[in-house]
Amino acid sequence: MDRKDFTFKLIGISLNVAFILAACNASATPAAQATQTASPVPIVPTETATVVPTVAETATPTVAPTVAPTPTTAPTVVATSAPGTPAAVPTLQSSAAQVVPTLNAYCRKGPGTSYDAITFLQTGSAYNVTGRIGLNTWWQVQAPGNVSCWVGDATVSKQGPVEQVAIVQAPALPGVPADFVNSYVCDTVLKTLGVSFNWAAATDVTGYYLYRNGDLLIQLGPDLTSYHDAAPLGMDLVYELEAFNNYGVAARVSTKVPTCQ
Repeated sequence: MDRKDFTFKLIGISLNVAFILAACNASATPAAQATQTASPVPIVPTETATVVPTVAETATPTVAPTVAPTPTTAPTVVATSAPGTPAAVPTLQSSAAQVVPTLNAYCRKGPGTSYDAITFLQTGSAYNVTGRIGLNTWWQVQAPGNVSCWVGDATVSKQGPVEQVAIVQAPALPGVPADFVNSYVCDTVLKTLGVSFNWAAATDVTGYYLYRNGDLLIQLGPDLTSYHDAAPLGMDLVYELEAFNNYGVAARVSTKVPTCQ
């Protein structure tokens, strides 16, 4: 091959290479330009939802506090009486020693009619027995107003162990005045009657009552053991002397004076 043909051939090869390069650049440039001009699209990462496993909530059981039961107190029932009716003393337990008056009865300072009466007990009401005498003829009871007094067995009915109640020593009554005598002077001219009395001092005495024909004549002090009376005329006279103290009276002693005309 001569030089001329070689030159043409080399030129042809060069052109082919240039053409190929041009073709390559043409195809690459739009893509590059597109790459450069296009706004970059941010790649938003796909958020993978985290699935939280559902845990069944187990409720913690509430333990109710144990409350101790409150003792129930039985209500106090107040008995109401009809207007004008005296309130009856409530009946005590049947196992208690009691007496129930069968009539309105005096309740006294001691076991006997010689003792002063201080109140009375209502028919049909029960009273607690707090004492007795050995013969069980008188009962010491608790009366309304916290009063302790005595009632006779003949006026009550009994319930419960009344005969097992303790025997109580009765308060002392005054002694009976001894040697109660009189002397008198009947003056038929002056129409006067003078009567003098003497007696022996009694024990446990607060004083003396002197009665004439049943009526109180005079009250005398505990230290006196004599008295003079200007008596009336025209009748028989009976004088009685009675010692007394804070609990009651002693048995009366008497003396008689004949009629003075």
